Amino acid sequence: MSRHSALTDTRSGVAARPRVLVVASGKGGVGKSSIAVNLGITLARRGRRVGILDGDTGLANVNILLGLRPQQGLAEVLAGECGIRDILLEGPHGLKIIPGASGIREYAELSGAHQQRLAEELANIEADFDDLLLDTAAGIGDTTLDFLAAGHQVLLVLTPEPTSLTDAFSLLKLALRRQALDVRVIVNMVADVAEARSVFQRFANAVEKYLHTRVEFLGFVQRDESLRSAVTLQHPVALFAENDPSARPFQRLANALEDSLPHEDAPAFSLFWRRRLQQDDPAAHTPLGDARPQAPALAAEPPSVDHASEASEASEASEASEASEASDGLGSEEGVLGRLRAAFDAALEVSEPEALAVELDAMHEQYRARTGRAAIDLMALVDALQADPEAHAGLLGRLRARLAPAMDAPQDVAAPATMQAGEGRRPGADRPPPDFGWKGRDESTARPARAGSASRVPATAYDAARFGPQEALLERLRQGGDDAPTLAEFLRRM
Repeated sequence: MSRHSALTDTRSGVAARPRVLVVASGKGGVGKSSIAVNLGITLARRGRRVGILDGDTGLANVNILLGLRPQQGLAEVLAGECGIRDILLEGPHGLKIIPGASGIREYAELSGAHQQRLAEELANIEADFDDLLLDTAAGIGDTTLDFLAAGHQVLLVLTPEPTSLTDAFSLLKLALRRQALDVRVIVNMVADVAEARSVFQRFANAVEKYLHTRVEFLGFVQRDESLRSAVTLQHPVALFAENDPSARPFQRLANALEDSLPHEDAPAFSLFWRRRLQQDDPAAHTPLGDARPQAPALAAEPPSVDHASEASEASEASEASEASEASDGLGSEEGVLGRLRAAFDAALEVSEPEALAVELDAMHEQYRARTGRAAIDLMALVDALQADPEAHAGLLGRLRARLAPAMDAPQDVAAPATMQAGEGRRPGADRPPPDFGWKGRDESTARPARAGSASRVPATAYDAARFGPQEALLERLRQGGDDAPTLAEFLRRM
């Protein structure tokens, strides 16, 4: 069975959920857009239905790499002037391009209304694609971080430059504060696989040490004059013959992607945006007729009714709600959450607290595995525990015991005063990026010492053993008078 057939079979039944690959970088100029375009063409040549969304909503350039001139772009879609299908551009081998908004300041960072519009439009075309590549803006803007969180896999582009590694580390640090990510690293502009592996290993080691997560190596792209010329000629190298040396790196990347499929339970791209917007402003997305709060008021006093009757009534209400929704065809999210709330209220009345806690823990783990983030507001939980420490003395003691080893461990960089005061932030979260092996090397290891000699003294160190205390030397120099020798002669006499 071919790679494409295997991939299609694995993803059968989920045509409305394309694989979303977010191509990102910490800094500009690392070849991110070129990789997105060439990888998209490579996948399209294999029969995949591929779309590229130019997610740089301030300085879009994907269409430029292909020599396409859009009449309209994402700016017009977000403004409500046209639909997203109206701006789709046809690229080589059936590749579809969604051009971004170039040079329009108000779209550089998408507002809530623009995000809402984008989610609605993307939902209309998701079923048209097997793969959706997002070419994001370089840097750490909020829109870029949202795109990273919405994707199924992040393809993080690095080069051997120290600035590329440092900026990519900072981008990843901020993105991981929002949720866990599946990150695959592409090392660009290297001489060979050995240099690519070396660059990746330095980056991966720093990420694992300071960010406590792992990134995977997807592949590399060698320095190639053809790539540089292809940008000038607006003719990507992926259009060359498949056995051409310039096209081979993207063949390898496509193969590696098909060997590392995202989890099948990953939500659709547009669904992520809808959920995100609902979290930011629940009232704006709640029907006016539903005045029920979004979060269950667990502390409210339960009604004084018979437990069995309560459970029976909840069951009947749930069945009636299901029948009503089936009759009018509205299996809405609000209806599902209403049934879940009714079932929880009933279980809260008739279940043993310990058994209910076990089920809630299991459901929370399932939610976290599905969405990549916790459903519980950790800071609100900490505030609740601190409000009545005597009632939660046992739990607080266990938390202190768990946190003690991490808090007692030596830190590589001193934490800011606010963090030491106990703001509840992760230790080291605001420390500067690591140097990835360029700075701070021991002088004795940077160059070999002479045979039989002791460790070298740094060139800027004062030799107190030879010249004595600096104060005494300064006083002798002052007493030298006008007939004193030159400084060099004076030091030689000593």
